[in-house]
Amino acid sequence: MGGAEVQGAAVEVRGGPTRVRRSGGVAVAALLPWAWFLLHDRLGVVTDVLAIGLPMLTLVTALTVGLLGRRHKAAIVFAVSTLLVGIVATVLPWIPDGAGTVDRTRAVRIAAANIGSGELEGAESLLALHADVLVVSEIGSPLTARLSESYPAHVADWNGPAVGIFSRWPLTVVERPGPDLPGFVIRVQAPSGEFDLIAAHVPRPWWTSGGATYQSPPDDGASYQTTVAEHHRLMEQIAARTERDDHPVVVTGDLNTPDRGRDYRVLSKHLDDAMLDTWGRPSEIGNWTAFLVRIDHMFVKPGWCADDAGWYTIPVSDHRGIISTVGPCSSS
Repeated sequence: MGGAEVQGAAVEVRGGPTRVRRSGGVAVAALLPWAWFLLHDRLGVVTDVLAIGLPMLTLVTALTVGLLGRRHKAAIVFAVSTLLVGIVATVLPWIPDGAGTVDRTRAVRIAAANIGSGELEGAESLLALHADVLVVSEIGSPLTARLSESYPAHVADWNGPAVGIFSRWPLTVVERPGPDLPGFVIRVQAPSGEFDLIAAHVPRPWWTSGGATYQSPPDDGASYQTTVAEHHRLMEQIAARTERDDHPVVVTGDLNTPDRGRDYRVLSKHLDDAMLDTWGRPSEIGNWTAFLVRIDHMFVKPGWCADDAGWYTIPVSDHRGIISTVGPCSSS
């Protein structure tokens, strides 16, 4: 009788540490996916790549681990936690944070669009916006001619970044496209005062099929792309230009930069996201729709604010266009 009691006690003691280890394993499984938020700026190009496909990667990982380990509590917890990380990491950059209220007497309405393959099909949609300044990526000669009929001041580069800027007010080209700038730096002489516009079409951080880069026109059907490391360098170059510019600055265009990625934070660290006057949303609606990427952006330098942000559909294009009212912040 006494021996049985001792044996039972021994079993209970051995079970104690086992339960602790299991509980610890479950806790680690729950917390491990959240390390993304600690590491996403520390692993360089690795996290840049992961950020692009994060919604799909977390979904696939969660389903795979959950199905294969469905009999293990830690695996189920890891799967659920991974799925939650994917949701939070995707939606968090869309939460409105407001960039202040614009002084309406000095407001500027700016729109940006990647026109896509149906260049002239989108012309009327762009003109219907009645924007003061319009930035168009993937532009060509036909659309440049069409838009210039309504905008007295304009400049365009049909190769490389293929960006056009159209303004109701006089503009001066400060810097043209080059190896360190996939776009233009433009000084706009608005009635309320000058401001600088960085209108960019940053190449996609992916491989090309024919060796084309942002410095040369695509050949053999190659896409307008670059390496992940070069994309990051170009984003740092754009950020550096805003830092040393002593004018109000607006940065806009197809930056091919997911808002959950490191390169987005390169800009948002020093600039305000003009599109977060309202909820954000994916701007790429073509082949990459499932990745839920917001890659078309508009930023303003502190001292300027943003109101009335919105997205609009462009015929044939695989992007949503963006538009926002920006300008000096209201003092009231």
